[in-house]
Amino acid sequence: MRIVLCDDDPAVREELELALRAFFAENGLAQPEYAAYASGDELLAREEFADIAFLDVEMPGISGIQAGAALQRRNRHIKVFILTSFPDYLDEAMKVRVFRYLSKPLDRERLFRNMKDALDQYSVDTHPVLIETKEGTATRLSDEIVLIESANRTVTVHAVDRDYRSVQPMRFWYALEKIGCFFCPHQSFVVNLKYVVAYDRSSVTLRAPSGRVFTAFLTRRKVQAFKNAYMLFMEASL
Repeated sequence: MRIVLCDDDPAVREELELALRAFFAENGLAQPEYAAYASGDELLAREEFADIAFLDVEMPGISGIQAGAALQRRNRHIKVFILTSFPDYLDEAMKVRVFRYLSKPLDRERLFRNMKDALDQYSVDTHPVLIETKEGTATRLSDEIVLIESANRTVTVHAVDRDYRSVQPMRFWYALEKIGCFFCPHQSFVVNLKYVVAYDRSSVTLRAPSGRVFTAFLTRRKVQAFKNAYMLFMEASL
């Protein structure tokens, strides 16, 4: 894992790195790679890929928000934290899918709590899923799978860009619930909560990035469990 820190104040960069090192040490986790920069221009000129980024809003050259958008184009799974003393930037920051917004001076307890959320979400998003078909096998990341559907004795994996006819039975796909972003609302469906756009007491509606819309059945006895799972997922993603 690679974490980049970008702030024109060297004291902030040092404080943040020390706090992050403490977080990983206290949680018994391997220390990631760290890289620190004084401007967004320098960051983008030297970094091709990062997993987590802490970006100041106001810096010489491009802003942290602009730098965050550029990093997201290089790695769509990156978790971007925006650092600022000016809450007026919050609305603008949210336009580029900022994972969290942290105020200065840093609150270490809040930082640790949000780092745990970021690592959990990153792990969920990038979990590899093996799909076996008659033609061969394919590996997709969990957040590339919209839903799995069983109909007419055929199991179809609907990914963001194509469908796969899986030879694995539905009981194999039920295990995806362990990842955290999937839920089985009915014996014939496993849905990715990330793509849910609406639900009622009998169905769940999902929309893929392409605009394609899917409907999954929601059995009555699972309505409350689905609501709970969806709310927890949404809270972790905000």
